[in-house]
Amino acid sequence: MAFTRRKIIVNQYQIRLAMSLFIYIITYSVILGFIIFYPLYQDLNYATDLEEQTRISAIVLYLHKRVWIGLFVAAMLAGIHAIFSSHKVVGPMYRFEVLVKGLIRGDYGSRIRIRKGDEFKEMEGLLNELSASLELDRNRAAQSFEDIKNRLETVQAMLDAEGAKYPEDVKLHIRSIITELNSRGFRK
Repeated sequence: MAFTRRKIIVNQYQIRLAMSLFIYIITYSVILGFIIFYPLYQDLNYATDLEEQTRISAIVLYLHKRVWIGLFVAAMLAGIHAIFSSHKVVGPMYRFEVLVKGLIRGDYGSRIRIRKGDEFKEMEGLLNELSASLELDRNRAAQSFEDIKNRLETVQAMLDAEGAKYPEDVKLHIRSIITELNSRGFRK
């Protein structure tokens, strides 16, 4: 089964990108329009006979009907393209953000999966590896805690049951616990 994203607009960045691209294209279109139409208006102003003015006016009207609509459609298509093309970047970044927030909360068991054509595919593996490493460290720490707790309970039981008759046994257990803590990296 293919992994697909359910939302087209994942982040407000996509809207800002589409709007800025739309505005840039409209601005460039106005500049292009000026470059196209200004010389024609100049020719129209300097035309001396009615036939030449009619010909230039027909060209200007024809271009106005075609150029502005075409440029507006091109700007709209560029904005839509920006949304869809940014989806391959914004989508993975959204997933990374969700995973990192989960790691901060202590949810080390979560993993992410990025779609095949998305960008930052290598980051998927690194973040999943980090998540697995943190989960392993947490599990080891929990196991160490349980081991030490059980051993301390044993020492406590020895002290309670024997009334500290065997201090050498207690010392031996405490030394082994300290050694265990030092070997597992629980130092100051």
